Amino acid sequence: MRKGFTPFRDLNLAVDAKVGSVTFKRLLSGKGNVTKFLTGFTLVEMTVVLAVIAVLAAIVGPHAYRAIEKAKVARMTRDSNVVKTAAYAMYADTGIWPGSNWGDDAPPVSTDVLAPANRGEGFVYQGVDPDMPASWNGPYMDRWPLNPWGGMYWWDFNLGDQNLDGIGVEHVLWLDNSRGNAGFRMKLEQRQLVDNQIDDAVLTTGRVQVWQGNPTDGNLGYILIQGQ
Repeated sequence: MRKGFTPFRDLNLAVDAKVGSVTFKRLLSGKGNVTKFLTGFTLVEMTVVLAVIAVLAAIVGPHAYRAIEKAKVARMTRDSNVVKTAAYAMYADTGIWPGSNWGDDAPPVSTDVLAPANRGEGFVYQGVDPDMPASWNGPYMDRWPLNPWGGMYWWDFNLGDQNLDGIGVEHVLWLDNSRGNAGFRMKLEQRQLVDNQIDDAVLTTGRVQVWQGNPTDGNLGYILIQGQ
């Protein structure tokens, strides 16, 4: 034996161990008894793993998308209810409704005395309109929200019967419209989901309806209050 030579001190001993389909190569070193593990995957094994991931993505992906869209519709429904409740609260305090954001409904064209109003005016803050009663006791909402797809809600008033159900004087929440919402318009399938959830599942009838255009790119409104 050579002087100064220690068995296994400079020798790495490779030992193979197989667990399942994965081969572990253990390197035993005499230097400090350090043990190292190396793993090896064959091309076939990697191909199988990638195939499994692809199948799972194909199965889970559409379900995840539908779940997200349903959550957005549920949020839009909640937003609409919050706006409706806030409008009723302001009316109870003041005897008048929040003014339309549309800007073309002011007297003498209609009876909307607070029009035109900014989004959130009357709901979130009192504003400076001289016709706003001193009995305003808001805010009735914490903030004026964006819709779940990033677009802006608009509060509106129609003196006539826009949805042709025989009841005029309509307070409308525009859920999706072309005004100020470029790049954030809802797709037809999303509009249909909203109508299915809230109304009669037909985009050309009922209280949720597309006006001023076709179901794909017209303005989608929700008549929250009628006859008052």
